[in-house]
Amino acid sequence: MRFATSDEVIEPFLEKYDSLSEQDRRAASFEAIGLSAGLNLNHLYGSASIAVAAYCGNKSRLIAVTNHPKVMQKRVEYALIAGGEKDRTALDIMVGSQQSAKGPTFIGKAIFGGPSSKKAKDDDDSEEETAATPMVDDIDGLFPAADVVQNKLVPIRQRLLDK
Repeated sequence: MRFATSDEVIEPFLEKYDSLSEQDRRAASFEAIGLSAGLNLNHLYGSASIAVAAYCGNKSRLIAVTNHPKVMQKRVEYALIAGGEKDRTALDIMVGSQQSAKGPTFIGKAIFGGPSSKKAKDDDDSEEETAATPMVDDIDGLFPAADVVQNKLVPIRQRLLDK
């Protein structure tokens, strides 16, 4: 909850919690501290749940990013052995030297055909290219939170169920 201090429920809870002595913190329950801060416990539980989910999502992404080089190293090691055809194929697909048998998958933002690639017309009808928007390396783009991915997959799943 320390990372969600801008939350209107968590902020007063943490202020009350921090004002207690160490002995009182150990003796008082989460609910008692929330009530003494004048908070609605249902709102406090909801805010705490959201804060924990955000923390866990960020922690998971950090684990994935920091261990990705080790995973890739192992994938390369297995690709170099006689039975490593699946790893070789996966590496070829990743670096773009081979197409996926299933075709492309786009989850999140598509990076083609955006407004930066369209031509703009000014008042005298002359066309000029708009400046390209540079791509930004964004950890949230590379490893989106699970709830974001799930929300984007819902319409796809629904279409498959309707068939």
